[in-house]
Amino acid sequence: MITANFIRNTNMGSLINFDSSITDVIIDSRKATAGSMFVALPGENVDGHEFIKSALAKGAALCVVSKKWVQQTAVSGLPLWIVESPEKALQQLAANWRDQFNIPILAITGTNGKTTTRAMCELLLEKKYSLHCTSGNLNNHLGLPLTLLKLTQKHTFSLLELGTNHFGEIAFLSDLCKPSAGLITNIGFGHIEFFRDLRGIAREKEALFQVLPNNGLSFINLNDPLIVKMNHHTKLVSYGINTPGADFQGQITGFDENANATLKINNEIKIRLKVPGNSMVQNALAAVAVGRTFGISWTDIKEVLESFEAVQQRFTIKQSKIGQIINDSYNANPNSTKAAIETFSKMKLPGRRVFVFGDMFELGDLAESCHREIGKSIVEASIDIFFAYGPLSLFAVEEARRAGLKQVKHFLNKKDLISALKNTLKVTDTILFKGSRGNQLEKVIEGIQV
Repeated sequence: MITANFIRNTNMGSLINFDSSITDVIIDSRKATAGSMFVALPGENVDGHEFIKSALAKGAALCVVSKKWVQQTAVSGLPLWIVESPEKALQQLAANWRDQFNIPILAITGTNGKTTTRAMCELLLEKKYSLHCTSGNLNNHLGLPLTLLKLTQKHTFSLLELGTNHFGEIAFLSDLCKPSAGLITNIGFGHIEFFRDLRGIAREKEALFQVLPNNGLSFINLNDPLIVKMNHHTKLVSYGINTPGADFQGQITGFDENANATLKINNEIKIRLKVPGNSMVQNALAAVAVGRTFGISWTDIKEVLESFEAVQQRFTIKQSKIGQIINDSYNANPNSTKAAIETFSKMKLPGRRVFVFGDMFELGDLAESCHREIGKSIVEASIDIFFAYGPLSLFAVEEARRAGLKQVKHFLNKKDLISALKNTLKVTDTILFKGSRGNQLEKVIEGIQV
């Protein structure tokens, strides 16, 4: 319950026609319910102020609006929090709300694997704590405040995911949530267009460690040289594959026919994963480090990780009438794409390997070279059929053809791609879909199953 007095104590703007409390905070008027507070934000296509009456009609108790809008609108009788910037008001409210809680807060960021690592940690930490956790992809300048405002007195631990695609965002988000522990999964090429190079990405991610209190915890992936070189002022918890001296040293003792690894940790325990690939091993080992550090038993860790299934659109495997589909289409960058191809190549499959690849975005000047590298990786991985979608993927097509791959096609629209797949696929084939979020390859997956 966020009271009117709590809102006033932000010292932002003014409250009119409201002196009670709110039970939820939303930025989508369609989610308004009795007692909720609707924050009117300007969007790419529409202005949230256009939906104030709709939110109130659905039961919203209060709307956060801009002073500029109030000056141009008749607002008599409406319950409003009038501020210069509704977005900044939302963020300040969330920061003040978080300050009430003295509980462990672990923030996770990184180029790849942060959502899967967070999902694994969530299942582990729930074994001991009343857990507050990021849901979905609410990890940015709007999603994090909404997440923080769901903290309640019943929670004994908070697990947060932080995302970034511009300099300064991790520092800003870390200042909002004030974590007591931080974990950076890895440093890779995601969003490199905005960070210039890998060192720029590392500096951005490092801001999480820098904001931690002196008595905090930094979880260090010893397999990532850029993370190892970061400055730390807290207690360190280290983990890594084949890294002597790590607090949590992992060894891959083998892979099954589905490329699922068996992971041995500190010569104490073996975990047989049911999610494939080396990347999942790294995610699992990070989760083990977190779980053990915060008091989760080896028994619970083994049980949770051996039953863990892939997060939606992150190498999820499904049998369909046109073949086995591997949906890894949530997002893509050079590191995650190469990892997906490597995992695909390790799987023992009954038929052909078909790779459907969509453009990788936000690579800036590296776009051409990175796509060409993927083309080379495809041939090295013994992919049988390569279908590429989008203008940038043409560079990968050129490299694959140059290296001798015969069954290669390039597409600029989804309809033609869907048609070609339907005419090509056999029920014994396995099809891997990988591309950046803007490609919306899930629509292709839907199209070939119709």
